[in-house]
Amino acid sequence: MRYCWTLFILFIVLSNAAAWAQLDVKTFDSLPREQVIAQTLEFFSAEESSSQQPRDSEINNVLDRLERVKDQVVPEEKGEPSLDLRDQQIKDKLESFERAQMREDAEVLGLLPATEHSNKDVLIKPTMVIQGITRSEVAHHIYSPAEFTKIKNQLILTARGEFSSALRYRISGRAHYDAAYDVGHYYSDSATSDQRAEVELRDTYLDYSLGPWDFRVGKQQIVWGEAVGLFVADVVNAKDLREFILPDFDSIRIPEWGTNLEYTKNNFHSEFIVLPGIEFNKLGVTGSEFAYSLPVPGNAPVTYHDAKDPKDGFENSKLGMRLNYLWEGFDMGAFYLHSWTQSPVLYRAINGGSYDFDPQYKRLDTYGATVSKEIKDIVFKGDFVYIPDDFFPVSNPVDQNGIVQSDHLVYLLSLDYTFLNKLDVNAQFIQDAIFSYNDSMINKDKFNNAFSLRISRDFLNRKLQTEFLMIYGVNAPDFLYQPKVKYSFMKSWQVCVGADIFSGDSSGDFGYFRNKSRYYTELIHKF
Repeated sequence: MRYCWTLFILFIVLSNAAAWAQLDVKTFDSLPREQVIAQTLEFFSAEESSSQQPRDSEINNVLDRLERVKDQVVPEEKGEPSLDLRDQQIKDKLESFERAQMREDAEVLGLLPATEHSNKDVLIKPTMVIQGITRSEVAHHIYSPAEFTKIKNQLILTARGEFSSALRYRISGRAHYDAAYDVGHYYSDSATSDQRAEVELRDTYLDYSLGPWDFRVGKQQIVWGEAVGLFVADVVNAKDLREFILPDFDSIRIPEWGTNLEYTKNNFHSEFIVLPGIEFNKLGVTGSEFAYSLPVPGNAPVTYHDAKDPKDGFENSKLGMRLNYLWEGFDMGAFYLHSWTQSPVLYRAINGGSYDFDPQYKRLDTYGATVSKEIKDIVFKGDFVYIPDDFFPVSNPVDQNGIVQSDHLVYLLSLDYTFLNKLDVNAQFIQDAIFSYNDSMINKDKFNNAFSLRISRDFLNRKLQTEFLMIYGVNAPDFLYQPKVKYSFMKSWQVCVGADIFSGDSSGDFGYFRNKSRYYTELIHKF
């Protein structure tokens, strides 16, 4: 515990040291996504092309804009930090309108010949830009047993391109090999087979834009909600939880095959999804670092049957809709998702003291709402998720199948504020409420509360990034501490040092892994 608070105090001292040179850049998160797109649409629709002869200043203006967009398309080459998935989606949208407007300006000024094609769908020579990331990660236990838990080398490749100003594509994949599974005998054979090596196709899709419509088809991540460090309204994609919630969320989400149709007009935004290529959570197997044990007493004998995934197809698709509206600074949204339980429901039977588990995936309806509002430089956000007839395991041996159902509400309230334009602070309160509570529910109270705090600051023109995240589970109580420091050098290299520290009661989500605390280093190269 003293170690955790020492790291926290050192972080605060570092964050309040003498002012360093710092890049004053506002990210897309400073405004709601729909507001950014709406303002961009309004800006471009308000501009009128001039039919006058080109002047030198006008020509230079167009050329400057061409250079700026060219620089933005490949930010990694400039040594800038890569955007997360949500910011990248917004950036792609803005670039689409910027390219179309530049084409129109260039034609008016005589820099390009006039074309009969619509300026929103100009045919161009197909292009492709290939980018890659190599990541070397090493993690070691802080406490006994003193073992390397990760010696992982990963390669991520992404190809982007466009067939026209309205039709673009992306292909991405990643592969890794973790040598920690070859060192000693810490991991079981089943864990080694499951996690030592993997090759997978990631976000791979076609994007088509037509006026206010955007259509995406392929394997994709769909991001709903605003929570930091926890999944609340981010309910669409399945998750890879074999390393708990420790990796970046873009890495945890599992892309799924399907279509996403979006419509944006003024302050209104809507989204309709159909995902027939459904995925389910990847959980740690027995003998892995972050595996949960089955809810059985003592050393009772157990039989476990693997869950059968529903077949891919439209009859089993995930179906969802999200609506957003920006009104007097309030970004308000509502969504509905007809999906499946992302982890199997642990049905069980008890026969002569032996526990027999028959896990099954069940259909589930999820209703949600989101809201955000900036008041005097403080951004307030809320995520609300309601699930009728959710599934909960119980320990009562008299219960016939070990599962009870209850309506379930999870909500999050958060605020973001930047102190002195330097220190970014995010604070969140999360409550999980079970309407028909049963005393035998496993590791659940009627109201389950948690707090989180994230403090971050950049130094040296964003080359040095520091962050401290703490999540506190009130009911257990238990904690997760995540201090880390990143340093970027030589334009395309980044080194990261950090720790994942668990503590508290073993009945809590974080205290359960209190012997799994680790420190780690990462070396990242972008090319």
